[in-house]
Amino acid sequence: MADRLLRWLPVALVCGLLVKVAQHASEPLNDPDDWWHLRLGNDLIAQRSLSAPDHWSSFATVSWAPTEAVPEVVSAFVERGFGLPGLAWLYALSVMLVVVTVYLTNRREGSAVPAAVAATLTVLAGSGSLTSRPQLLSFVALPIVLAAWLQTERDLKPRWWLVPMTWFWSMCHGFWFLGVGYGFLFVLGIALSRRAEIGRLVRLALVAVGSLAVVVLNPSGLGVLEAPFAVRGLAKYVVEWQRTDLTGTGPISAIVMILATALIWLVTRRGVSWARVLALLTAVVLVWYAERLVVVAGLVASPLLAGALEVLVSREGRAASRPREGIRREAGILGVWVALTMVVLTFVVPHTADRPDDVPVALDPVLDRLPAGTPVFNAYELGGWITWRHPGLEQYIDGLATPYSTRHADDFQRAESQAPGWFQVVADSRAPVALLESDSALAGGLEDRGWTTQGTGGGYVLLARPGYDVSSGS
Repeated sequence: MADRLLRWLPVALVCGLLVKVAQHASEPLNDPDDWWHLRLGNDLIAQRSLSAPDHWSSFATVSWAPTEAVPEVVSAFVERGFGLPGLAWLYALSVMLVVVTVYLTNRREGSAVPAAVAATLTVLAGSGSLTSRPQLLSFVALPIVLAAWLQTERDLKPRWWLVPMTWFWSMCHGFWFLGVGYGFLFVLGIALSRRAEIGRLVRLALVAVGSLAVVVLNPSGLGVLEAPFAVRGLAKYVVEWQRTDLTGTGPISAIVMILATALIWLVTRRGVSWARVLALLTAVVLVWYAERLVVVAGLVASPLLAGALEVLVSREGRAASRPREGIRREAGILGVWVALTMVVLTFVVPHTADRPDDVPVALDPVLDRLPAGTPVFNAYELGGWITWRHPGLEQYIDGLATPYSTRHADDFQRAESQAPGWFQVVADSRAPVALLESDSALAGGLEDRGWTTQGTGGGYVLLARPGYDVSSGS
């Protein structure tokens, strides 16, 4: 009886994780990026194309490629049909798929206990990134790609299905290049291990090369190849692309995973290979490089940790077949659990997620009265809300970031920080109104210059320049 309980305890732990993430997802949407994703989805539907819309904002002057077109279109259709509760439901489903995928791919490397422990730490590592954005699809795709290459390392068989999968991934989120990169890394690791003859090694390399080449067939063409690097000049202004604060829950969890895996390898000297060592080293770099990549480090370290823990819990070491016993049954149980949870959420989210959060909805009536084409000097986090809820207005900046020049971002930072020349930046924008945080330095500076309050809501204030009548738009 005790053995049976212990056997199913890890699955119960994963079910508990699913309930936890679903509960969080059922709350009102509050990610600032949700709104510009919805606007993009509507634009793509209207133009019946997955290429970049002709117009984003009069302040956007840089060409860019939409790298998340498919989930944006899906989200826009869901919102049209079911409103914000529908988006919360979709978010819950997506984040639960991340958890289930991580656990099941871990099970290919270890038995239930190691897989569940590694999956739990992965969820903790991704605690700051498992938000309602298309990146969740990357967090599903990357574990699958890693599992495929880990299996390829064992049997040296090329998995050509990775090529079309990467093509589809490139239309869902910009992290597709990570999957391609790990393909090349595993080929290098296999080559260093000297386990494959040259012909087989070439075939494996062609899978990685093909995964990269097929991305060009994306509707955005070569632009999708440049997109992963387009944020480089703006990274200093985007918090999640800045260097990681290693004291947070996410980074600490990822570091624990990395250190535990390395320690087990050093002590047991089993389950170690060139490819796995190289993958673990990349996880170290990812944790350090940027806040946004901590979750990726966790996803990379997760199957490696599960495999390392399997060495400790298994008397026979990492037997080829033992870790996979019961996977299908566990997958069935988790599938049923997810389905039941989604049924419950169908009745819950209309009451818990029927309104947006952290946006000034009280100011919408005033903004609605502004003439089409009116520029708005806005707080960075409200740009997405303006472009979706008030598509006729011209937001000064938003979280999409890439359509704006580095100089434009510098000007915005100058105004926001009240650096010398800040008021000239606002004047040059020709924006008659500003939508800012009520207690921000910029709001205070504009009030000192005679700008008047037209309304407040949600911690934000709408200011109008001297002499501008919001009601008449002149």
